[in-house]
Amino acid sequence: MSFELKPKIRFLTPPEKAVCIDEYDVADLYRVCITPSKEYVIYDKVLVSQKLSDVEKSVQELLRSVVTRGEREVSKAIEKASAVVKHVLERQFFGYGVVEPLILDDNIIDIHILSEKPIRVTHRRYGDLDTSVVLSEEELKELVLRISTLAGKSISEAKPLASFIEPRYETRVSVVFYSDVTLRRGLTVDIRKQPKRPWSILKLIDAKTLSVDEAAFLWLSVKYKVPIMIVGEMMSGKTTLATAVLNLIPPKSKVITIEDTPEIRLCTPYWTRTTTRESPENPVTVFDLIRVAVRLSVDYVVVGEVRGEEARDWAQAILLGHGAVTTFHADSPESALLRLTTPPISVNPQALKMLNVFVKMIPIRREAGLERRAEVYVYDSDKLTPLFTYDTARDAIVENPGVGSPVKHFSFFKRVSLAHGISLEKLGEELEFMKKVLQEVYKEAKSRDPALEALDTCKLAEELYKRLWEAGYH
Repeated sequence: MSFELKPKIRFLTPPEKAVCIDEYDVADLYRVCITPSKEYVIYDKVLVSQKLSDVEKSVQELLRSVVTRGEREVSKAIEKASAVVKHVLERQFFGYGVVEPLILDDNIIDIHILSEKPIRVTHRRYGDLDTSVVLSEEELKELVLRISTLAGKSISEAKPLASFIEPRYETRVSVVFYSDVTLRRGLTVDIRKQPKRPWSILKLIDAKTLSVDEAAFLWLSVKYKVPIMIVGEMMSGKTTLATAVLNLIPPKSKVITIEDTPEIRLCTPYWTRTTTRESPENPVTVFDLIRVAVRLSVDYVVVGEVRGEEARDWAQAILLGHGAVTTFHADSPESALLRLTTPPISVNPQALKMLNVFVKMIPIRREAGLERRAEVYVYDSDKLTPLFTYDTARDAIVENPGVGSPVKHFSFFKRVSLAHGISLEKLGEELEFMKKVLQEVYKEAKSRDPALEALDTCKLAEELYKRLWEAGYH
């Protein structure tokens, strides 16, 4: 019996005479080269020291032995193989093929795949890049079916649209499968990656997404359960900011999160994490989960994203006194308010008056990569006021000089004062102390870890509140 190496077993070969403007390793298995033409080239490091033909021969021999000796499990044969062969076959049979190295690269935040086209990635430093990897339609179908099976999701020509979290790397996968929906012209897969550690508020300050004063205002708001809506376009960093802000809530707060694809990660031990369920027989919708949430004795009701009529139920959670944070796909707070007040959403005007803080995320695509800036607006007395805005000339977040002290300027803080039994003067003092604490902790963290990569978000929240409480702000 003959057994030939099938074309689907792919090798990532080193580029010939490539000039790289940047190079780095991925998981000690792969090497990345960013070319002057901004192409992302990734290849197997083992092929630098060994010939491709030798590796192919070793793989061929192992696969032939599986057939001729009748070994039942490929994994047993792989365990006996050399490190090089094991690496290639584990990726092929148990991983996601040549897409897996892209998932392993922490510098990549999004992978966009169309059959027969170079895979396109969004790189943290270099923005959108074409890669040297192309998948055929059959290879992409196989990838989709493997990922969806591992995630326990059904996808087919009859059900061609899906969005879910795959379990191996906890990345969000969205699929438009080959069907009449795509006019039977290929399929599309988009993989959104989450960082290994959720970005902390200090990391966002360091990246210039937020100023210290802006971060302190959001900290004060979330501590005292002032509802926050984060708006922006796709890939603008809404969920990243939502996670960072939510990890500023008081330790041991009770929180319920409601998402269709789970992305938010929190530190509090009293966290009820829920997701919707798509099922013809027993569906669980955002509506259902919000209605349960408002009956629970939780401090915060967090909806990963409101898109439509469920915003009305989320608004009811605000009226009941829950802290509420959500994201909303809109290009500005003005357009968000317009959509919230008009059909089909039509949020109760009284509930809308309780939605006081909007954050607008601004993605900035520079030659060096994708950056983000956050603006803060306050909706108070039916008026939207910019509190912190982005100055493009200075590349800085600036505070509205006409506001002065936000606590004294905005009337909704009177409601906060009454609800929590704290004077406006004390609230204003606490805001100023929060600025001081954030500045101190930021400088200390930078001195230990300039990149803030090893920062533990949960320990950060404990440290911030420890200093706050020691100063008498409970």
